[in-house]
Amino acid sequence: MRRTWAISPVVLACAACVQPASETRVAEPVRVTNNGQPFQMWEGALARKAADAACGGKVRTSIYDRFDRATGAWVYPEGCA
Repeated sequence: MRRTWAISPVVLACAACVQPASETRVAEPVRVTNNGQPFQMWEGALARKAADAACGGKVRTSIYDRFDRATGAWVYPEGCA
């Protein structure tokens, strides 16, 4: 028994109108300090408020946010929202 497959004209039309992938946006990381002074590691809430202010609204938070012990800055790799 032989099967034959019919391709609908709608499927062919949809295949022709696929748009190329858009350019991916790379966010600049946000680094904040306490008015030029280093934050302490436990001042994460204060650093988040400073990052929101630096972004003019809201910073993107993620599991990759970190405290940079060498500079005393909190780093938000996802950048501003």
